[in-house]
Amino acid sequence: MNGTNLSAGMRAARALALLLALITGANAMAELFAGAARASITPLEAGLATQLGGYGEREGKPAEGVHDTIWGKALVFEHDGVKSAVLTLDVCHQPWCLVEETVARAAVPGLAADRVLMIASHTHAGIEGMSMDRRNIAGNPNIGIFDEKVLEFVTERLAGALREADADLKPVTAGAAVTALPGMNRNRRDETLPTDQDMTILRFDRDGKPWTVLVNYTAHGTIMTEEIMHISGGWPGVMQRTVEALMPGTACMYANGAEGDVAPTGYTGGSRWEMAEQYGRRVGILAARLAESIGTRPVEKFDLRTQWVELPARTPSPDFLKIAGDEYKVTEEMLGMLLGVLFPDRAPMGLLRVDDYALMTFPGEPITAIGLAAKESMRGAGVRLPAVAALTNDLVGYILTEEEYAKSGYEVTASFYGPGLGKVFTDAAGKLAGSIP
Repeated sequence: MNGTNLSAGMRAARALALLLALITGANAMAELFAGAARASITPLEAGLATQLGGYGEREGKPAEGVHDTIWGKALVFEHDGVKSAVLTLDVCHQPWCLVEETVARAAVPGLAADRVLMIASHTHAGIEGMSMDRRNIAGNPNIGIFDEKVLEFVTERLAGALREADADLKPVTAGAAVTALPGMNRNRRDETLPTDQDMTILRFDRDGKPWTVLVNYTAHGTIMTEEIMHISGGWPGVMQRTVEALMPGTACMYANGAEGDVAPTGYTGGSRWEMAEQYGRRVGILAARLAESIGTRPVEKFDLRTQWVELPARTPSPDFLKIAGDEYKVTEEMLGMLLGVLFPDRAPMGLLRVDDYALMTFPGEPITAIGLAAKESMRGAGVRLPAVAALTNDLVGYILTEEEYAKSGYEVTASFYGPGLGKVFTDAAGKLAGSIP
């Protein structure tokens, strides 16, 4: 009788010990590791002529110098044996080939392109994305001319940053928060329409200290005009430097929001450089203040992935030649050719989930209504702190609602899949949100 009880007791103890071991092992496997690195992606450092993105009026003229260094910043994750990465770039936009070739060149074990989010700040004084796009065979300086050497330079620098970040993997904790910045942006298509005023920050700590923050806020890079001919990160570059100065030892990365119809406002200054400095500092001070208030904890839910979206038939805006044709020097014949080679049949959306925070990414420039709809989809899936990033992994042009498409305007002329593109992406956002674990 006593022996039987002892045996049963021992079996229960062993079962409990096994259960605890399994729980402990599962927690250990689920721990989030991360590493970070940065690299200058300023082509003039290598003596390479640099086309600046944002304005056809520059006519492909090379940058005359460097005002401030532009950076590529890499954040590599490992969770439950799976690797993924976020890269932020001080460029106007970037093509999918840059993602593929960077990942291939880096050769980080276990890292695939469909688990990478490469996000452009949309500075209007950074590298022209079309100069890095292998699809670009137009030879048109107003939209940018493909430059193999620039693509090679940026690819090598980013690949090096990925390798360096992967070699630096350590356990991290995370937290996020959001605040509104009223009076800092405006709807440039119609000032009576809303903008997304939220600034959302994801913070990672290592060794009990702030380590990396990802700032998400919405405003075009248009403080830098077409007359600016020096390489610069623009106001987003100033913002990132400000955060890093106020939080020593912390790296700041930036993801622009649904900026398709959003311009910065509330800045002052004599020159455009002063305006960018003043605006970037204001956003940076507010970002640092919010980031410092965030508490972090071990990450329980993590995911980073890509969802490919089948796009509608390529359809140019009826007003393209009238509104944008002169700026970009595109004829009707050339427009047909460009549609066939530059704009893909499908494009990647992305999702980064860190506990109650989620960042959904778009391969183009969604307007406010598209971004807000994506946030609502994420809230409906239980995400408390949703964020949206534009200009990630590729460029399909502007993404508008059917209602806004019907109003025409510049953004519509740079939207190349007809009036239904917005609904395609809104539906895809709902599907992606519905798959959030």
